[in-house]
Amino acid sequence: MTTRTGAELAPLVLDAPAIAELQRALEQVESGRGVLVRLADLMGGAVGQAARLGLRGIGMAPGLQTKLKGIAETAVSRAFDVAIVGMRAPDDMPVAHTPSPPWRGPAVQAAVTVSGAVGGFAGLVGLVPDISFTTLTIMREIARIARDEGEDLSTPEARRACLEVFALRAFPVAATDEESELGYFSARALLRGRPVVMLISEVASHYGLGLSRKLALQMMPVAGALCGASLNAAFLSHYRALARAHFTIRRLEREHGPEVRRTAESLRAGLVNPAF
Repeated sequence: MTTRTGAELAPLVLDAPAIAELQRALEQVESGRGVLVRLADLMGGAVGQAARLGLRGIGMAPGLQTKLKGIAETAVSRAFDVAIVGMRAPDDMPVAHTPSPPWRGPAVQAAVTVSGAVGGFAGLVGLVPDISFTTLTIMREIARIARDEGEDLSTPEARRACLEVFALRAFPVAATDEESELGYFSARALLRGRPVVMLISEVASHYGLGLSRKLALQMMPVAGALCGASLNAAFLSHYRALARAHFTIRRLEREHGPEVRRTAESLRAGLVNPAF
């Protein structure tokens, strides 16, 4: 496997399967577009127009964004504390580790969907219980994916990596403009040096923005329960995909070191063909 630098061919440490896996993970980060963009697609037409009107109304409510950030911060902090309870480290897992049963994914999806529907039907009264349950469920799913990718959740670094998933957004694989220069690896570097308390606050700001728009949609008469159910399903799907990509890349980094980032940069620049 080679990458072209000028007129020379330089060897890559990663083999073809690893490069293909890295490419898929990077594309997953890119295609994760973000909950809010996906919701705009999901709730198009008349509902989308009502949502936009609702968002403008929500934006004028004094202190609401701050309150939602506080709710998000509490939910994320509690989820961070308890999400890994009962999860064994990779070394403690049976040699013949069996994958999760096929019903597990749909069951988790159904649980957050029901929570969103109840929360949407109850309005503001159901907001905090819904956010608390859904956030814990998402964090638990992130931790499960981390463990499946070989992370030791008893270490502070692995637990921080679970938090990072909430702060990540979609980053273009191809370097098409100046904005895309702040990519996945740069974002991780910015998050890495922060204490957990500051990281939770950062995550709450990002996550709270999504919650404020979720609330705007759920406040629509009649459609609130349907919106709440759809939004929770979209949140879970989004963060699952980001977690899988994030921890796949971290596993490759443990196996291949800094070469993973260099290969990712070559992939972005089109200097290497993953199907070579």
